[in-house]
Amino acid sequence: MTNREEVEERDLSILHLREGVAEAFKVLFFQYYSEFFSFADMLLQDRLSARNVTMEALFLLWKRHAEFESERGIKAFLYLTVRNHCLNFIYYLQKNPDCREYRPAGITAPPLPEDVLQDIYHFVAAC
Repeated sequence: MTNREEVEERDLSILHLREGVAEAFKVLFFQYYSEFFSFADMLLQDRLSARNVTMEALFLLWKRHAEFESERGIKAFLYLTVRNHCLNFIYYLQKNPDCREYRPAGITAPPLPEDVLQDIYHFVAAC
């Protein structure tokens, strides 16, 4: 596959995401999860909380899917969202040192077909 074909394929995934195609979200979830999990884990030094932060950020992406026009916009959104959730958790830990895990208020999965959610949860469990 040439670079041009890869760019066109990514653009098509983003277009389908904007249109609310759940399979496009799943593809992007699989594509971005590891990168943003590593970022969250680096900030938190806690794999379970990093997983929760990453999933919440990606689920927020789906909830706001119609707003994104480019891969650059998606990545900027995800970096800011992951960073902010991590900083919120670090601040919360300072106030509540007995807390052991980050659980964002909105970690519930957004409306997605059951098979897509199952694929996402299996993917995360395998990572």
